[in-house]
Amino acid sequence: MKLGKQPPRYDCRTFKLSRYIESLPKAPPLVDWTGKVPEYGMLANDKLGCCVIAGMMHLAMQQRAAAGLPVAVPSDGEVIAAYAAIGGYVEGDAATDGGCNLLDALNYWRQQGLTFGGVTHKIAAFAAVRLHDPAQLASAMWLFGGTLDGYALPASVDGASAWKAPTGKLHGRTAPGSWGGHCVESPYDKGGALEVITWGAKMPVDAGFRDAYCDESYVVFTPEWIDANGNSPCGFKRDALVADLAAL
Repeated sequence: MKLGKQPPRYDCRTFKLSRYIESLPKAPPLVDWTGKVPEYGMLANDKLGCCVIAGMMHLAMQQRAAAGLPVAVPSDGEVIAAYAAIGGYVEGDAATDGGCNLLDALNYWRQQGLTFGGVTHKIAAFAAVRLHDPAQLASAMWLFGGTLDGYALPASVDGASAWKAPTGKLHGRTAPGSWGGHCVESPYDKGGALEVITWGAKMPVDAGFRDAYCDESYVVFTPEWIDANGNSPCGFKRDALVADLAAL
């Protein structure tokens, strides 16, 4: 399996989730958006470091499924086309398989869109979820159909069937990033016990692991998702978002 998320790049203009929610309501004991997606798909992430592209497409599929819209599994060709546009990958040239920056990819998704299944999917905006805040994560996942998360994975979980927080100091094989950067889509939370979608399947993640290794997290705002939740889910400040978008 391949990794491919480049180190986080911070921009002071990045929206923060808390600005657009009057008060984040407490998530229910179980948040699970996976049920309506028949298949997530590997999306070429076993061959290429396109995990950022795969994560975004997995989230787009999940939101569409939850909104009752048709869902198509992207082809490898569609994934590679997006990887070329965002990450500069040249098919067949391993030297160009260097992954993507998540912030750059989200900006591309907003401005250009991701095309698969004959449809171009665009987001209106995205916002950062506060790290080391499990309550905000659970609420964000519940309100917006999942989160897009970046991890600095340790070598200790290479080949693991679950990502569990290590005991003791983080060094050597447990040091953040000692394996590499990875992007996943997070659709499931049960009291801090998570499941993320990576390499086309569910991966159990405990809360301690996320706290130690997650280095960026985002929600995306899409017309389909907001409409599916009655146009104003749980105090969502649409007018503030529109004004901020106009000021970009």
